[in-house]
Amino acid sequence: MSVYDPHQVLVAPARTSASLPRLFGGVVVLMISIMAFNVAMIRVLEGMTDWERLQIELITGDTARAMLITLYSFTLPIASLWVVTRLLHDRSFTSLIGPLRHAFVDFFRVFRWLIVLVAVMLVLPAPASQQPSMHLGFDTWLPLVLPALLGVLIQVSAEELMFRGYLQSQLAARFSHPIIWMVIPSMIFGFLHFSPEAYGENALFIALWATLFGVAAADLTARSGSLGPAIALHFVNNVVAIMIVGMQHHWDGLALLHMPYGPQDAGHVRTALIVEGPILFCFWLAARIAIRR
Repeated sequence: MSVYDPHQVLVAPARTSASLPRLFGGVVVLMISIMAFNVAMIRVLEGMTDWERLQIELITGDTARAMLITLYSFTLPIASLWVVTRLLHDRSFTSLIGPLRHAFVDFFRVFRWLIVLVAVMLVLPAPASQQPSMHLGFDTWLPLVLPALLGVLIQVSAEELMFRGYLQSQLAARFSHPIIWMVIPSMIFGFLHFSPEAYGENALFIALWATLFGVAAADLTARSGSLGPAIALHFVNNVVAIMIVGMQHHWDGLALLHMPYGPQDAGHVRTALIVEGPILFCFWLAARIAIRR
């Protein structure tokens, strides 16, 4: 008996369409449809009177409206994925999630544990170079909390559906070895976070961290047999990074606080990454304990 036996709940619906050409075709259709949706969205936004300003805001993410537009735009990949799973793989969209009740239960189990860890993490003393300062202020931030939480949930759900729900289950239906179906989607996930323009010399380390995050989410998905734990892990992580403590002038438009540096400050970012490695391990371990049967 394997700890990954529950994963078969997600893998079984993929077996009838597990050929690599079909998976490759699905990825191509997803890429084309997402690009088409994004072009259409930009065409709509171009009609705004301050489009030139908004265009810059969407790149930096340093205003609330830009961040909300970005987060809610992840409904487009979800819609594309629904089409691909139904038409190309002849499987239900919910089969990417697993049994819904089970997914919800495991989501909240993991969420409770991680919220406690985050609370502890936020009250621990930090070096002066890593001390956040007030950014938006409570009066501005509080009205944004609910729409921001929903936006983050949409964003992380889209990514987990894509990488752990779709790619992982389709690869697992074709290949039995966990290294293939866990690592390949995680490496793609990490590659998409590789941005030398934003992170400079730390871009590779950011991509590596994202890859490890993907492996942790893949492991939790396989142990649970649903996307619930992975979505909870991703949700809590991104709520902290997007809504609580952001980096200066980089996706901090919804952040209550921000760090005294930006993504191009190589030394401080690298110090933060050294801390975030053990934090990711603690999050993963807490999530494993939370879903232990």
